[in-house]
Amino acid sequence: MLRIIAASVVVAFAIGCGSTPPPKPKPVVVAKPKIEMVDGIPKPAVTAFNKGIEALEKKPADYKAAVAAFDEATKKHPNYTVAWLNLAWSYQRLGRHADAAKAYRELEKQNVTDRGVKLALGRALLLSGEIDLAIIEFESVIQSHPEDLQARNNLAAAYIAKEDLKTALRYVKEVLAVQPKNVPAIVNLGLLYLKDSKLPLAQLMFQKALDYEKDDKKPQPNKARAHNNLGLTFYAMNVVPGAVQQFIKALDKDPTMDEARLNLASIYLDYLDYGAALKQFQAVRARFPKNYQATVGEANALYGTGEHEKAVKTYEESLELNPNNSEVLMRTGKIYEEQLGKPKEALAFYIRFRDAAKPAKGHPIHETIMFLEQADSMKMQPAGGDEMPAEGVEGGEKPAEEAEGAEKPAEEAGEKPAEEGAEKPAEAPEAPAEAAEEAVEKPAEEGAEESKKGEGDS
Repeated sequence: MLRIIAASVVVAFAIGCGSTPPPKPKPVVVAKPKIEMVDGIPKPAVTAFNKGIEALEKKPADYKAAVAAFDEATKKHPNYTVAWLNLAWSYQRLGRHADAAKAYRELEKQNVTDRGVKLALGRALLLSGEIDLAIIEFESVIQSHPEDLQARNNLAAAYIAKEDLKTALRYVKEVLAVQPKNVPAIVNLGLLYLKDSKLPLAQLMFQKALDYEKDDKKPQPNKARAHNNLGLTFYAMNVVPGAVQQFIKALDKDPTMDEARLNLASIYLDYLDYGAALKQFQAVRARFPKNYQATVGEANALYGTGEHEKAVKTYEESLELNPNNSEVLMRTGKIYEEQLGKPKEALAFYIRFRDAAKPAKGHPIHETIMFLEQADSMKMQPAGGDEMPAEGVEGGEKPAEEAEGAEKPAEEAGEKPAEEGAEKPAEAPEAPAEAAEEAVEKPAEEGAEESKKGEGDS
């Protein structure tokens, strides 16, 4: 089977703490406001807000329902600060980082510009691919709070994403000079070693981070990040069983860590365990339906399990996100031609493949297209002879990766398919999925205190 994505190199970046050991973050949701007791806020807005609270209090939390409820609350009362805070946080938990950034921008318009909101905005920008804008937010925190280590760790994550490892290392050192056991900084240092192929040192840093992180509550994003990145280290060492074990541990610490799930699924796919891979890809898409890597991965797994109708439909969904993925175009055409017996549909995708990949003149796809066009034309002739089968191309086309100019698998060309057209969760191979988790876990802590008291969410 032709693989379109292989074991992804998805790195979860870490964030920092303050200049002293941070207190345990307060939950976003602490108390339900009484509908009839909220002064200055329309009852329909508070009713919607309560629905959002109830959705977050479910086990597990229903973030989609929470988003719908908090969004309604903000529409009923545009200055409903705590609803905006919880809306932004819920967006982040769904991986909708661009939407989260918009919500935090709305808070800025309401003059809610404290440090926690700026850090959360920076994280949302970083995860939605706006790295330079994220850096501006983190630097603004340092300008007003020079002692803030959290912003420095976030800056380290941002510069790792920019491949500016020298600057990233500078920020990591600044944090560790103040807090030698700062877990997020140690994780970032491990990532720098991993990128520099210093695998034993990377392994040492990630293991040290796990030893230092003592929090036993779940989710445990710091431990999850360390396990995920330790898994990547084992994978780079070609210790695949160890990598699988670490990705599973990462998911145990934080089931929403999509990077670990995608890494695990990619390994299952690599070793032809299509059923296990399918479960992981579908779990990601249940949270984030437009995750490009998960969509293509699910299609690959469906193909491997012989569910060709579902596979071709899912490949077509991926092409809505990235119309020019030549390998997907070739695979879709071959399924239509060979498994589903629909040469006319196959022809359309082969033509799209030809136009996207621009293969050399001698490539078999040209002969295939010509044959299918002639076969289709023969059907239109009233006195035509016997219909020729679409499968009768002599020699058959080669796999898409052999076409000159064809899109290469991710491990060969280093491409980031999930970045194109997706809503950008942490689905891009080098994008941080949990870059500033602590900054977001407490969006209602800082800012709008008067509003929270009035709404009973203190």
